[in-house]
Amino acid sequence: MRTTVLALAFSLAVASSSFAQQCLHGDDETSAQAARRREALVAARVVNTLQANQPGAAQNRYLRHDELGRAASGVPPGISLAPDTDIAAGWRLSLDVALAGYWFSIRDTTDPCGFSYISNAAGLIYSAEPIR
Repeated sequence: MRTTVLALAFSLAVASSSFAQQCLHGDDETSAQAARRREALVAARVVNTLQANQPGAAQNRYLRHDELGRAASGVPPGISLAPDTDIAAGWRLSLDVALAGYWFSIRDTTDPCGFSYISNAAGLIYSAEPIR
């Protein structure tokens, strides 16, 4: 019983510390963080546009991350499509390609709350963060 109570107390302490985190993209978002978030949104639009406009899209064949950079032309400054680099400062692209589509996330690596943009072959972009 005592072990259970201690484990519960420890779990609550850990959970409450995660609730106390200062999220970068909440109601009190600074103008600098809002600008970073907008740049990441532009990057998400670039990924969807490249995927939709490349020749294989008509046959539901999509580009892997390493292929995006080679297909890109006219990418806005500050956006990198090279694998193993930030797509925008402090934002990381994860892209998965399947037989008939793709999905990706662009996560703010500096945000303790894990704010992200996610999208897929449908082209809609969603904002997301882990449940706290």
